[in-house]
Amino acid sequence: MLVFSYGLMIGIFVSLIGGGGAALYLGVLTSQLGLATAVAVPTSLLVALPALFFGFLTQMRIKNVDFHVGNQMILAAIPGILVGTISAQFIPQKLYNWIVGTIFIVMGGMVLLKAIRRQKKSRESAQQIWIARGFGLLSGLMVGIGGLSGGATTAAGLTILGLTAVEAAGTATYVLTTMSAISLVGHLFTSTFAWQAGWLLMIGAIIGAIIMPLVIRRLDLAKVNRVLTPFLGLLIIYFGIKMFI
Repeated sequence: MLVFSYGLMIGIFVSLIGGGGAALYLGVLTSQLGLATAVAVPTSLLVALPALFFGFLTQMRIKNVDFHVGNQMILAAIPGILVGTISAQFIPQKLYNWIVGTIFIVMGGMVLLKAIRRQKKSRESAQQIWIARGFGLLSGLMVGIGGLSGGATTAAGLTILGLTAVEAAGTATYVLTTMSAISLVGHLFTSTFAWQAGWLLMIGAIIGAIIMPLVIRRLDLAKVNRVLTPFLGLLIIYFGIKMFI
């Protein structure tokens, strides 16, 4: 039951910030279920994908998904995943951590700056399309190189592009569901899964991912965004700092 509670909390959390939550799933699988890291990493992907998918369906139902921007990110992310997967074996883990940590800190700062300035959205500009593709490529590279680590980058990129924090979280579930599915296909041929170990975690995460968007919808979205946008920025900066520790 404790594992289910962990899954529920993770599902709520990742639905709130628009992340994949792989690091959180990985922590539970290794520390609570005792899985070896080599098995826990692909299993965390298996656990994360259904919660992302059901969270995406809920976000789509309440119209929090910007498919236009999301599709631009996905198209750019696919080659990023392929290149990242191939190049991962040549990048030292310490160097990878420094690169990702720096990116997180910079992007978190940009999200905070946007929250302070309260910039208005500009969805149809050609510049925004190329920015979306750039963030998509970056997220794809991070997914390919280090697994499901592109969630914070995706959510931050969407927020910087002008989506509200709520819309960024919803659109991120769409982008990450697609990227995770592509990554999972590759792992099916190369990795070992603990198929039964994570099922309670998975069920809890699915429930959390479904209920959280419905709860947010009943709140004052203007107030939610005023709190959630700077929170997202600080959280991404925290993730960046953790990469250096």
